[in-house]
Amino acid sequence: MQLLVGNPTAQSGRNARRINHARRLLTAASIDHDFLPTRPNGLTVPAVQRALAGGAYTAVISMGGDGTFADVAKGLLASGVDIPMAMLPTGTANDQGRSFGLDSGARDLARNVNVVAAGYTVPLDAGRITAFGSLDQPLGADTFFDSAGWGFSALVLRMRNQDRRLVNGVPILRDLYRDHAVYAGAFVRALMLATVEEHPFEAEVTTSAGTVYYENLTDLILKNTRIYAGMWVLDPTGSSEDGELDLVPFRGREELLTRGVIHHEQVPLDETNLHAVGLTLTPPLRSRWFDIRLHARPLAQAPEAQIDGEEWIRADRYRVETVRHALRLVVPAEMSGA
Repeated sequence: MQLLVGNPTAQSGRNARRINHARRLLTAASIDHDFLPTRPNGLTVPAVQRALAGGAYTAVISMGGDGTFADVAKGLLASGVDIPMAMLPTGTANDQGRSFGLDSGARDLARNVNVVAAGYTVPLDAGRITAFGSLDQPLGADTFFDSAGWGFSALVLRMRNQDRRLVNGVPILRDLYRDHAVYAGAFVRALMLATVEEHPFEAEVTTSAGTVYYENLTDLILKNTRIYAGMWVLDPTGSSEDGELDLVPFRGREELLTRGVIHHEQVPLDETNLHAVGLTLTPPLRSRWFDIRLHARPLAQAPEAQIDGEEWIRADRYRVETVRHALRLVVPAEMSGA
């Protein structure tokens, strides 16, 4: 018996039909399962934990976006049971699914169910992050599976959430301005704000190899899985199971826009060609742990923060440690090496 977790109220209830279709496909694939709806206000994690703790399930399936993936994964870890986690992606960015060869379109659902049925797994690392205040007092801790970030990308996420709240009460706008349109609108607004009102920041990053100081940062991304923001591969050499995370700095708007082009998954440009036009990129930093101290301009707030595509605690210092092989993730056979 497996446990399917999804949000039937997402997309104005349209996701309920998708969940019902997925359940029919799971049954046709001889996958016995129960269904657990997600809960609002952070209550999905304890709900998944309680459901799995009894040991009644042989696997758990996350149906939704990267946020649902994170909630289900946290619930699985908190339950203490050792079972694999599968995905039926439906999210906008779908970083986790696409990192492992799973698309989120309606026509991809049958193939994804077949992947669940086959049951091939790979290990997946996680990141454990703690935020500290100006006196190094802990402000909060959490776990992420895809990314953590500070700066421009986190600002886009905050604006996306503002836009979602704004249009949710207006039926016509709610139907038109959703999914990729929400991200696109937030990105344009954030880019315009950054153009008019620059807020670069510095970061002092310590790892087992020493300390590096980054100046004039627009963005700072800690990445675990391959795909970022639905379509970028920031470090093609990174691995989601090697016990290390990749820290990718974006120095200034020029580097932000340059990475947006050369690291686009569908634009296979050779990074070495940048030197021919006088452009360079700050190399990623790889480590199993990071101590990150952020320095904003005088009188400026600490940069915006996010984990797994959701707003998180703004702070002066963060400690991040890799949790190696935190999960066993169900993936297509070709991704597992079988």
